[in-house]
Amino acid sequence: MAGWTPPAGTTTRWLLACVAGLGVGLPLATLWGVMLMRDLLPAGYHVGVPAMALRALGGAVVGGCLGGAQAWALRRLYPRLSSLRWIGATAVAGYLAALVGMATYGLLMLQFESIPVLAFMLAGPLISGLFGGLLYGLGQGLVLDGIVEARSRWVWLVTLGWVLASVVASLRWVLGLMGVELVPIVVGAVLEGLALGLVTASAFRFMPPMTALRSPP
Repeated sequence: MAGWTPPAGTTTRWLLACVAGLGVGLPLATLWGVMLMRDLLPAGYHVGVPAMALRALGGAVVGGCLGGAQAWALRRLYPRLSSLRWIGATAVAGYLAALVGMATYGLLMLQFESIPVLAFMLAGPLISGLFGGLLYGLGQGLVLDGIVEARSRWVWLVTLGWVLASVVASLRWVLGLMGVELVPIVVGAVLEGLALGLVTASAFRFMPPMTALRSPP
């Protein structure tokens, strides 16, 4: 690990990738949610597990867009990294994270009248961000296995990054900007991407590629 320095511009490329990935993915996921309004869903898919499974595809859209942008940023850093595997793992993590998020808010809604509003607004993002971040970190970590050193750092930093991004997203509740208006969604997505990128960018200094470790001094 000593002597390893990521290529110049790595942090900038990574920040751009996270911002662009969520900046495109979250609005598209919102559009998917709008398309699945009650009048457009087939009979039997209005509530319950079928509806959650369909709505969670928006998370796969987010993950796919984010994974694609991140794969572009990682191309110079880790030449051996499979872009398709990275995108696939991120999309699957996004789908599972969406399921976790919906389940979390569903359980909190059952207790909505018995807990303070502020606690509801904080608990949802923290819980969904924590478990969603673990899913992203573990999924992407599997792709990094055998390519980088100390990939466990990646899992924890990605988890922290998603918790912070989820807290940033909750600010839309505070500002009363929830809904399907494009501008608040894009602004919120950009801020979430920036939060995620800033936290995770530091990981690369501790994750040299395996080829760099095995090179002679």
